[in-house]
Amino acid sequence: MANLNQTCPFMFVISEIFPQHGGSLAVAEQMILQSKLAGADAIKVQLYTATQFGAERAYLELSKDGLKRLHDYANTIGIPLFATPFTMDRLDWCLELDLPYLKVAARMHKEFPELTAAIMSHKKPTFVSIPSDSNPDEIEKHDHAIYLYCVVKYPTRVDEFSMPDFGNSIFHGISDHTLGNAGALFAAAHGAKYLEKHFTLRKSFQYETEKAHLGSMDMNDLMEIKNTAFEFERIRKVLGYDK
Repeated sequence: MANLNQTCPFMFVISEIFPQHGGSLAVAEQMILQSKLAGADAIKVQLYTATQFGAERAYLELSKDGLKRLHDYANTIGIPLFATPFTMDRLDWCLELDLPYLKVAARMHKEFPELTAAIMSHKKPTFVSIPSDSNPDEIEKHDHAIYLYCVVKYPTRVDEFSMPDFGNSIFHGISDHTLGNAGALFAAAHGAKYLEKHFTLRKSFQYETEKAHLGSMDMNDLMEIKNTAFEFERIRKVLGYDK
């Protein structure tokens, strides 16, 4: 497994800003800055065509120039930015910009198997979400992958939350869509080393094309998750859980 915690000894938190940016690069930059200030370790965006997931989502498409702008901005303030490419040419964008990580979304294993294989073939550190209702044994394993358990529901109610045994499975963390912070914190207390969670400037934004707002974290949530995960890790070490 790629060691992404060399500069982050505690939970590595990924702030997923797409599609909550509403199609505005200026808003996306604001989200990147807030995420950085609140303690995020990386920023993630999604790369898909204007009509790939419905013409009504065309306004959310990120161009190659837009990706470069956000990548350069993130570098300027000192936080890595990476992407989930949903087409082969967008994977090429990621490679041309030499993004530090790649991402395989939970839906890609069945819907885009050739693209998934292409992403993994480059052997970059890659976050791989695996749906909670799938069999992890059916997923091809890679040493450069960081596997995230994912309940694919936007948002996920607390009573729908589930997670694996992080000490006895391939999973290193979760891709979380749960309402509030409880799911993220529960996973952190039980040994999750990585968290991917959507970020929003305002949870009251409710759009059919941007379903993740309600289950997102804002700046205050991110600070709470990061700081509490730090304390959980200290407790785990004191109690001998992470020898």
